[in-house]
Amino acid sequence: MVLTEVSVERLAFTCGCGRSWSDDFDVQHVTDGHGHARDYYFHDGVPCPDPTAPGAVLCPDCGRAHVAVELTARRASPAVTFTDPGDLGTRPGPDKAAERAAAPLLAAAETAMQESQ
Repeated sequence: MVLTEVSVERLAFTCGCGRSWSDDFDVQHVTDGHGHARDYYFHDGVPCPDPTAPGAVLCPDCGRAHVAVELTARRASPAVTFTDPGDLGTRPGPDKAAERAAAPLLAAAETAMQESQ
């Protein structure tokens, strides 16, 4: 499989009971060896089903599985698919790798909830 893009997608959910909320998902867009595209979703770093699939997300108030979903924003980071032989990127040193490993994870769910209030 070839990773073609990594994105953060903000989805807005609306339930028939009147509850509305939004949440952010990390998405890895890949293409397999036969040219078929696949998307892999993650919520707060945990793999999850496609949140746009029917019944994948439940209303936090009434528990209904039938909620409307709308993509409201996305931020994409293109994957490296071709590298010029003279451009090898940067190699992080041990200090940078340790700093990255020690950094706290971003709390996507908290941010989305604060924005919806």
